Amino acid sequence: MLIGFGQDPGQAGKSQAQHLVRTLSGFTVNPAPETGDKLTRFGPFSSQCRAGNVKVRRGAWNEELFRVLEGFPDLAHDDEVDACSGALEMLNPNMKGWNIHEVYRRDFEQRQAEERAKAQPAPPNPARGSLEWQALQNRRESS
Repeated sequence: MLIGFGQDPGQAGKSQAQHLVRTLSGFTVNPAPETGDKLTRFGPFSSQCRAGNVKVRRGAWNEELFRVLEGFPDLAHDDEVDACSGALEMLNPNMKGWNIHEVYRRDFEQRQAEERAKAQPAPPNPARGSLEWQALQNRRESS
């Protein structure tokens, strides 16, 4: 049996991973360093769920699991999200889908930033008879 878990970055994550590996001696244990943000890591699992490729064994815990998955990313506790994302990656070790998802996300954000930078403010529309309106009329007449 293979046991996998996410390893938080930094020294604390390494220490915790060593402790869990020692505690689970006799099992094959695979601590996987987590990279990227939770939302990006959750993308492939979410896509597989929407495609109908994820089956969940019935149990008393189903309602709580679905509550957390459906409430992500707004809930404070989302360990189930990490577990599901990690399980999919562990079951599909060659899957690097979140990498392309991250590339597309960054590309999209960069294009949005460029569009916002290009956006021109709306031309002024001063109230008729105001000083600004009169100045605009004078500029139009002199052009």
